Amino acid sequence: MQPDSSTKDARRTELLNAATELLATKPTATLAEVADHAGIGKATLHRYFASRDDLMLALGMLALDTVAHAIRDASQPERGSALDMLTRIIEALVPLGDKLHFLLSESVLDTHPDFTAADRAVQQSMLHLIQRAQSDGDLRSDVPAQWMLHHMNYALYATWQSVHDGYLARKDAARLLVTTLLDGFAAR
Repeated sequence: MQPDSSTKDARRTELLNAATELLATKPTATLAEVADHAGIGKATLHRYFASRDDLMLALGMLALDTVAHAIRDASQPERGSALDMLTRIIEALVPLGDKLHFLLSESVLDTHPDFTAADRAVQQSMLHLIQRAQSDGDLRSDVPAQWMLHHMNYALYATWQSVHDGYLARKDAARLLVTTLLDGFAAR
């Protein structure tokens, strides 16, 4: 008897959570190590993910979904300006680094068209917010919005890595990132 789709989806989510937990501390873990960490056999893991690239793609899509939810939850347009929203979003994204930083070095995510399209959609919402903050006069208009977005992304990644490597205290990370970015891009 085959498990129903809700049971299979729940099991897949459990496997993704177990993989995230292991890969956050050991980014080079093999599928065998992921299966062992999840308490299943490698053959069972292969029923869900045929290759490590398939697993990493699934983790990347889950990460994008997590980021998109954090952006949506933190935006709260009724609570201030676009600059206020950007600050809340940055503050919401910094703590996600523990679960997401290991994905930064996965080349499959750089080249997979589904991931690229999903990432572009998430980035577009941030780009619009930056453009709105520029229109409001809160961010510099002489700096291209896309340039600011790239810097925000790379600074966020650097923050995640710095916290992970122990160079930056977790409690200081969001404040430091907001100060670095928004003071640097603030309208004069």
